[in-house]
Amino acid sequence: MTRRIGMIVPPADGAVPPEAYGLFPSGINFTARGLALRELSIEGYTEVIDRVLDLARALREEDGAEAISLMGTSLSFFRGKAFNDELVERMGEATGVPATTMSNAIRDALRTVGARRIAVGTAYTEQVNTLLRAYMEDIGFEVLALESLGLSGVAEIQAVGEDELVRLGEFSKQQSGDAAEGVLISCGGLHTLTLAPRLEARIGVPVVTSAMAGVWASARLLGITSTDPRLGQLALAAASAA
Repeated sequence: MTRRIGMIVPPADGAVPPEAYGLFPSGINFTARGLALRELSIEGYTEVIDRVLDLARALREEDGAEAISLMGTSLSFFRGKAFNDELVERMGEATGVPATTMSNAIRDALRTVGARRIAVGTAYTEQVNTLLRAYMEDIGFEVLALESLGLSGVAEIQAVGEDELVRLGEFSKQQSGDAAEGVLISCGGLHTLTLAPRLEARIGVPVVTSAMAGVWASARLLGITSTDPRLGQLALAAASAA
């Protein structure tokens, strides 16, 4: 039986992230609705965040989604832990199905691989990086280093190539004094389908990315897991914990 997962995504076109069908080419039907996020900034998030519940309802009522995920990391952490927790609860209440956010996804993935002291690489500007650091520390992680690309446009973030992300991940790990237990690449707009195993081979610690963790966590809402090697050490750790 094919299951249905609904995704709320930042771009206006409402395209399903490539990581979704990359990890689950069969067995799950992914549908998405777009928020039309103008830019990754407090102002940009504030303009669209109130649309989340309406899109969640549409995914449930019109598309038949059995689970709902907000596939935007900064969209869910920019107002802090309490807001993210409330948003998940309200999405569930509005739709009657399990719900999550990408902020929950990176939290769960990092905990699964056993990384509490982390180095972080992001797409974000300093304004958003400050919010991410506060959020991660509030939920129990120690951020040893945080490096970024300084981007705010949705299209320019989606255009970042994997080689640049490898360099970003390596640099953030180095800036931690090589003390990080894991590396987080944060921003769901960064395409990271094949990044984790490649970067892990170079830096020797688990790598969690927003996009891959977001899909992984969405499927888990329906009790579906993946051992796809493109998840890197997350796939092995999740299988061991099952």
